[in-house]
Amino acid sequence: CGVPVSRSELLDASAIAAFNKYSTEVADLQEAPTLFLEVEGVSEAAVEAAAAVARECCADSGGGEFQWATSESERRRLWAARHATYYASLALRPGSRGVVTDAVVPLSRLAEVMGETAADVAVAGVVGPIFGHAGDGNFHCILLLRDEDPPDYVERLSQLNDRLIRRTLAAGGSCTGEHGVGVGKKQYLAREFGEGAVEMMRTVKRSLD
Repeated sequence: CGVPVSRSELLDASAIAAFNKYSTEVADLQEAPTLFLEVEGVSEAAVEAAAAVARECCADSGGGEFQWATSESERRRLWAARHATYYASLALRPGSRGVVTDAVVPLSRLAEVMGETAADVAVAGVVGPIFGHAGDGNFHCILLLRDEDPPDYVERLSQLNDRLIRRTLAAGGSCTGEHGVGVGKKQYLAREFGEGAVEMMRTVKRSLD
């Protein structure tokens, strides 16, 4: 729609709910998937025009209430939920550490895959707020784990993460959007790139070791 967007973030309903419980300085937000946009322009009039177009685009796509601001204090208020997402999520299960998953899908599949993942979290009976960098299709599910959690809960988290990655790959995405592969995702490389490509990577590594 021609809007000069400099930042675009998406929080699912559970992430908004976590923020509402965590924050005492900002009025509760509607607990629904929420898109945060930052637009830019050469003048205040240009920014207002861009915001108006963004409002129309959101309305045309079935969006709900549209709030926007230009002052620094109001901008900080509107963005508070996104900035506090990680710590608000941790507060849902005190004593937990966050296992932050990392996946990326084509933009056209982001809402679908995030929605399916949120439904999977609910069915699994675990805690996992989701937020995404909506501008590039990258999203994270924050799985909350305590050291004393029973094996059954740990296994449910592990299986959820496995399904998340497989769902991402089936949508044409990657098992990592920005955090890297590491030990935990080595097993998915052949599925994503093919055995031939993985063997080439091994060959390059062996030549440098």
